[in-house]
Amino acid sequence: MNHRQIIGKKKYVFKKYSNIYGLAFKIERRRLLAGMRGLDVRIEHVGSTAVRGLGGKNILDILVGIRNGRRERIKGKITELGYDFIETSGNARRLFFVRDVKHSGKDIRMHLHLVKFNGYEWRQKILFRNYLRRHRNAMLEYADVKKRAAILAKGNKEAYMKLKEGFINGIMKQAIR
Repeated sequence: MNHRQIIGKKKYVFKKYSNIYGLAFKIERRRLLAGMRGLDVRIEHVGSTAVRGLGGKNILDILVGIRNGRRERIKGKITELGYDFIETSGNARRLFFVRDVKHSGKDIRMHLHLVKFNGYEWRQKILFRNYLRRHRNAMLEYADVKKRAAILAKGNKEAYMKLKEGFINGIMKQAIR
């Protein structure tokens, strides 16, 4: 299923950081935990909106880690909670979901990544986020990389990702040390 585009929302642009995403995450996290009561999951705010001051596409990225349990059951719960499963955007280690909400009068796109808790995808996203939170110069440099990538990619996802790849890989090497 292809997810509908928010009217007027452009992909792969750079926007200033907004505090609204931290608050929206707290609300959504409580809603997800209530909807998955009894299931052994961990939920984290990742991506650019999880790093104060970074800026980016202004998408709220939510990482849901499965500790114990069946992925299909949790996938079903997530769709019951209003997320659309986007089969073509995930991989063997990560299921991908999208949900659009209004928060404080603003349209917010949420990307939910369902992964194994403490697995490869979980560790990568948490390490990268935490490194940028602790190293302001790296965060500011990444903001510049994202701005340039948004301009040069002209809306092309593959080009956008490729333009950021070298910086991300360099940060990951430092974060792992």
